[in-house]
Amino acid sequence: MQRPLLLGRAPRRQLRDAIGAASALQLHMPFPMVEAPAVRWAKRAGVPSVLTYHMDADLGGASSAPGAGLVTPAYRRLSAFPALAGCDVVVSNSRGYAEASPVVSRYLPKVRVIAKGADPERLGLGRETGRARPTSVPADVTGPVVAFVGRLVPYKGVSVLLDATERLLRDGEKLTIVIAGRGPLLEELTAEVARRNLTASVRFLGFVPDDQIGPLYRFADVVCCPSIGTLESSATALEEAAMCGTPVVGSDLPGASESIPHDGTRGLLVAPKDPDALAHALRRILGQERPTGPAPVRTWDDVAADYERLFDELGVRRPGAPS
Repeated sequence: MQRPLLLGRAPRRQLRDAIGAASALQLHMPFPMVEAPAVRWAKRAGVPSVLTYHMDADLGGASSAPGAGLVTPAYRRLSAFPALAGCDVVVSNSRGYAEASPVVSRYLPKVRVIAKGADPERLGLGRETGRARPTSVPADVTGPVVAFVGRLVPYKGVSVLLDATERLLRDGEKLTIVIAGRGPLLEELTAEVARRNLTASVRFLGFVPDDQIGPLYRFADVVCCPSIGTLESSATALEEAAMCGTPVVGSDLPGASESIPHDGTRGLLVAPKDPDALAHALRRILGQERPTGPAPVRTWDDVAADYERLFDELGVRRPGAPS
């Protein structure tokens, strides 16, 4: 995730003036070394500030450089904590995540839960209900199909999925894993699949365009994202797949059950980093009938309405809002 830094006087002055002229400040974290001064300027101008907190950023965790481990504590002390202490409201995707976060848990009285939404048009909801093979999936991929959709980064837990796949194949299960996405671990994961002799059962699809995401979710027999840490509050792919009516399997991380099905039919959540539990959950979901009936759908319009209610409570005057 890339964020611009305010390194000169002119951009700092422009941002300060813009905040002073605004009705409210709404800022998504992490925004290193910008969030704290932005909240401070808002407070001085009498402008309400709302910080949306989606993840516990680990700014140096992926680096082996000397001193990398000091970056995240420094960011929290100099930027995150002052911003959260000074703002009016902190928005989290879930209560469970806020309570478990080493950062947001310090400010629970300020927390308002606003769950994420999805774009029905992007997913083809209400327009496409079949399970036709999407163009992103090669013709020789046979089922049952387990799909992973997301960036290929450590906290997504793809290696745990490969561990579970080995167990299932060893037990005689027949399945194909399709991995949609790209990221810094692509080369490493490709080599891992070859080393494990899984090339016949694991297929990398690469980048899948937006208009193919919904069809891929529906084509899959189950969508799996075995996240291993709280660098994300919940896996968006699992939320979207569930809205498409596809069963999901994920990790029981703090707050995940607030937006991801865990009823044994539409979805299951298991302990993170546990390939045995993941394999058992996949076997269970794949061994039963696909759920029928409409799935709950939360749109970005629903999210916007929640934010509007929050701004109304803060006394923010919105154009067109009832007086």
